[in-house]
Amino acid sequence: MSEKDSLFFKKRGFGKRIGFGKKGCLIVIDAIVGFTDSTMPLGYELNTQLRNINKVIKVCRSLNIPIIFTTIAYETSKIEESNIWIKKMEGLKTLSMNSKAVEIDNRLDFNNNDTLIVKKHASAFFGTDLVTKLNTVNADTVIITGFTTSGCIRSTVVDAIQYGYRPVVIEDATGDRSDKSHVQSIFDMEQKYADVILTDNLMTYINE
Repeated sequence: MSEKDSLFFKKRGFGKRIGFGKKGCLIVIDAIVGFTDSTMPLGYELNTQLRNINKVIKVCRSLNIPIIFTTIAYETSKIEESNIWIKKMEGLKTLSMNSKAVEIDNRLDFNNNDTLIVKKHASAFFGTDLVTKLNTVNADTVIITGFTTSGCIRSTVVDAIQYGYRPVVIEDATGDRSDKSHVQSIFDMEQKYADVILTDNLMTYINE
């Protein structure tokens, strides 16, 4: 974003730091084959972001921070009749339950101790039990990585702050099909909804 935009928002009191709370939970949003395989309709190249997500996972495991992964998947027989979103994004039809497309990318450190939430819509909160899972581990802060920045990341961040959680977006551990969409969404979230940091600054941010 331009320096003019940044200064404008700063003067109006936007972009304040929320800070890390008492207990965090990492949410890895839709880092699934359907999004990370560039040969698939919804896929694109995200190798750098996947490496950074693994770095974030490593930090969180070292601090015993719970980790939740999400995938988006539909029953094949009901995929069109149950979700009007598919009329807008035809590629969602490829995300059928039990298919390779909805599996977590095997380059990520995903194990049996991690929680997996299956969702049907953009936000990880909508129609899921995410709030219950966060409350169970007494989390007041959500560290958010994954895909896509302008879609599922942004909608999850907005819902998180509306539910009273402190959202932290790891900028270089999120990605989008459009670089411009990624940059604009990161800027908007940092001004209005979340703290935005880089992977290498996560430990410092938590300690602060």
